[in-house]
Amino acid sequence: MESIFGRPENYKHRTIKLSSVTINANVMWAQIVNILIGIGIMVAPAMCNFNKIAADNNHIVGPLVLTFAIISLWEINRNVRRFNIVTGAWLVFSPFLLGFGASARITDILSGVAVIVFSVFKAKINNRYGGGWSSLFQKQPMHLKAAEQQDSNNA
Repeated sequence: MESIFGRPENYKHRTIKLSSVTINANVMWAQIVNILIGIGIMVAPAMCNFNKIAADNNHIVGPLVLTFAIISLWEINRNVRRFNIVTGAWLVFSPFLLGFGASARITDILSGVAVIVFSVFKAKINNRYGGGWSSLFQKQPMHLKAAEQQDSNNA
């Protein structure tokens, strides 16, 4: 028997269980690397004695990289990884625009390039969730059909 998503019920895929949330593990490694880079961006000013402007920049951009990478771990939010391309580009160009010191410049440029590279990796999307905004204009959207089928099976 097939599930509502068109897969056999005995279908197996690699998942990681975090409390009640399931995360697909097929190309999750790129986002995990971006999480580590985001933490490194936040810690770098204290370890390398950045000036105040460079430190403030890293304390703003680091949490953004970290947040976008964490959000994009889940399959439904996979496209959020693209926001890190913008944050990575800012890390590459901000040392020249804001006048950082040598250590801050090297750190931010290398971090920015790495964030961009790891944000380009696209993970496989296995399921469709509700059809998005276009489902509002359909007569019989996929999620409504699935709900009706589930109701008829439970009755």
